[in-house]
Amino acid sequence: VAAFGVRMHLTKRIPHGAGLGGGSSNAAAALGAVNQLANNAVPRGELFHAAARLGADVPFFLSDSPVSLAWGHGTRLLRLSPLPTRPLLLLLPGAHVSTAAAYQWVDAAQHGGTGRGALAMDTTLLANWSDIARVSGNDFEAAVFAQHREVRSAFEALAGTHPMLCRMSGSGSALFAVYRDERGRDDAMAMLGTKHGRVVEISNR
Repeated sequence: VAAFGVRMHLTKRIPHGAGLGGGSSNAAAALGAVNQLANNAVPRGELFHAAARLGADVPFFLSDSPVSLAWGHGTRLLRLSPLPTRPLLLLLPGAHVSTAAAYQWVDAAQHGGTGRGALAMDTTLLANWSDIARVSGNDFEAAVFAQHREVRSAFEALAGTHPMLCRMSGSGSALFAVYRDERGRDDAMAMLGTKHGRVVEISNR
């Protein structure tokens, strides 16, 4: 394939420093688009290797799977069946969290003996939201909450709206909650107001 250049203009809509995978999904989309322009000159496997060099979660965004279980550095993906649709809320506290700094905070905490223990995962525990809520966790939460009190306060407020599942997204600062139905989601929006940041309604994901 002859060498060629590509110029792209990117309009970002996903908040920066929120742990929502905005940069990684942009990278995956750009990688896939350039390969399409080159008539898919790069085989799928090699494209995934290139994605892994760009970032740990870029291979997931390059895949066409809506749900995957990832391990290692995110370069091994097990495709899972889609979860039942449920209404969600995103709460954006407005704090900018550096991913590199978040990893340093987690490393420091785990060196102090506060890391989580081993967990044997069965894919049958990932078939519905209730089971996922029982086994879910995010090692970044404690570390980020210690550095950003406003994120901790927002998380506590969101958890207080009685969702099925409430977690911080990635390395933060965005938070998400899954509800059983739209009424629960709407009640949560009313309870939260704007005190803890911008609330974004996401229907049936």
